Amino acid sequence: MKLVASLLLWTLSISAFSSVCENKGPNVILFTWDGVRSHEFFKGTGVFHATQLKRSERGEIFSTFWSKYAEEGTVLGGGNRYRIASKIAISLPSYQALMVGRATNCKNNGCESIKEESVLENVRSSLKLAKKDVAVFASWDRILAATAKDPDQISHGIHPEIFDDGTQDEYMLEIQKQAAEDLPHWKGSRKDKYTFELGMHYLKKHCPRVLYISLVDSDEFGHEGDYPNYVRSLRQYDQYLDQMVKTLQEMGEYGKQTTVIVTTDHSRGPGPLWIGHANTPNSEKNVFLYARGRGVKATGRSRARASHANIRPTIEYLMGLTPTGEILPNIEVE
Repeated sequence: MKLVASLLLWTLSISAFSSVCENKGPNVILFTWDGVRSHEFFKGTGVFHATQLKRSERGEIFSTFWSKYAEEGTVLGGGNRYRIASKIAISLPSYQALMVGRATNCKNNGCESIKEESVLENVRSSLKLAKKDVAVFASWDRILAATAKDPDQISHGIHPEIFDDGTQDEYMLEIQKQAAEDLPHWKGSRKDKYTFELGMHYLKKHCPRVLYISLVDSDEFGHEGDYPNYVRSLRQYDQYLDQMVKTLQEMGEYGKQTTVIVTTDHSRGPGPLWIGHANTPNSEKNVFLYARGRGVKATGRSRARASHANIRPTIEYLMGLTPTGEILPNIEVE
C-alpha cells in the first residue's frame, strides 16, 4: 500500500471515526514544529535567502493560517514577547521545559529522561484516564526523554518504535512499515508525513483527551542549510494545521471541546546564522504560539507576554486540574 492510497483511506475514515467519540471533552492537542524561525512564521521568506528560492516560492509561508485561522484564536510572539522556557535554545532542553513547566538541568540533546512527571503523565494520573487517552506521536526519537518520566504511562508512536499497546491497527502498522522503508537521510527520525498521518488516524479512531504531535523535518533541513526544503516543510505544516482544524470540525462535540496549541521548540539564527541555534540567545529564544478552540479568546495577534513555562499550567487548567503555574494569556474557560 502506497502513501497515496493510505491518504485516501485516511480521508474516507473521517466520518466513520468522528461519529463514535464516547469522550466529549475537554481535550487538548499540542502540535509542535521543530526549529521554526519566527521570521518565517510571521513575515515569510527572508531577504537573505531570496536567491535560493524561485520567485513563486518567495513571500508568505503560512498563508492558510493567516487567512483562515489566526483571527479565530490567539497568536503570541514577535519581538521578545513569547519565549522558550529552557536556558538554551536546543531541542531536548526546550521540550523538557515545556513538558515540566520550567527549565530542567538538560543542556544538550543527549540528556537523560525527565526526573518528574510531565504534564501528560500528570493529566493521566490525576484524571485516572486510560493509557490510550493520552498519546504522543513524534518524528524525532529523543522526544521520549521529554514526554514522560515513565514512558509506559502514555500511548506513543515515537520513531522508530512499532508500538504494541492495544491501540494499533492494521492501518497504523502499515504506515509504520512504510515509514521504516522510507527513512530520511538524517538519523534518529521518521519523515513527518508518516508521523502526522499516524497522529491524525489515532485522533479520529481513539478521540484522546490529550494528544501531542511533534514534527522535525523543518529543523533537519535548517541544519543542512537547505532553505528551499525548509520553506517547503513549513508550507506543509500550514496544510497540516488546516487538516487538523477541518478534522476537528467534523468530529462534532469532541471537536468543539478541543483546544489546539501550536508552537516550536526554538527559533533560528539571523541571516547566515540561520542554519544553527543557541549562538544568538536573544533571537533563538523568541518564538511563537497559536491557540484556538475551547477556552481560547479570538484575539488574533496579541501583544501579551508569556513563555513555554505557561503551556503546562494551561493544559492542566483546560483539563479541569489546578494549574501548577500561570496559564497563557487569552485563555478562559466559561
